[in-house]
Amino acid sequence: MFSGGRADHDRYDELIKHHVKEYDLDWELIKRQMLAESEANPWAVSSHGARGLMQFMPAAWREWGEGDPHDPEASIKAGIRFMSFLLSKFDEIPDPRDRHKFALASYHTGRGNINRCLEYARQATGAPGLFDDWVDAGRPPGPWQTWRVAREFLSMVTGRNAATTIRYVNQIMGEE
Repeated sequence: MFSGGRADHDRYDELIKHHVKEYDLDWELIKRQMLAESEANPWAVSSHGARGLMQFMPAAWREWGEGDPHDPEASIKAGIRFMSFLLSKFDEIPDPRDRHKFALASYHTGRGNINRCLEYARQATGAPGLFDDWVDAGRPPGPWQTWRVAREFLSMVTGRNAATTIRYVNQIMGEE
């Protein structure tokens, strides 16, 4: 990975600040996410084939990106658009900070995995497991709507990879 200094980590700040305005996101969280993904190296390629500052897999890049995934502006724009989309998919999470944690976890391990995690968490805390059944029951609130509770069920979905996703979320949210 990239081993540049702090100045290297700050070189994309203005670009991030510019593009988050359209989506009303916290630029510092996007920056932390970029650093967690690539250490601010636009040429980063993961062992799984994810590319660029925001580490898009090829299929996700085709959906969210434009141009070259190694282009810093293209990668930042795509990452911000994708995070905004993911945040919109967790309206059942009332706390904005927790909602961001669920979106980050989805970015890292896949939205389907986080949806299954939420299903297990709802069931374990007495709510209907399936989202539609929960909606039909009147959307009763519960402790499963917090990342602290729901993350305990992530290993049921992703096995030992759950710890990596939890560390990723903690790192970005400043809760290490």
